[in-house]
Amino acid sequence: QNPAIRGRGRGKLHEGKSTGPRTPEGKARSIAAHTKHGRSSRAHVEKAQAINAESRRITLELKGDGLIP
Repeated sequence: QNPAIRGRGRGKLHEGKSTGPRTPEGKARSIAAHTKHGRSSRAHVEKAQAINAESRRITLELKGDGLIP
């Protein structure tokens, strides 16, 4: 059992989490390699927004015709 180490951001034995890229080149590589899962991709979000807008349009149209109370 060792006492806690003060003044350091990471532990002596386990080294802690990565601090990420620091140089501009490293940051650029990270940005270029970064991918998102399908639910957050721009294409999926735009598709979902279009579907929701169409659904709202149909609902308002049906309400105007008196088919939906």
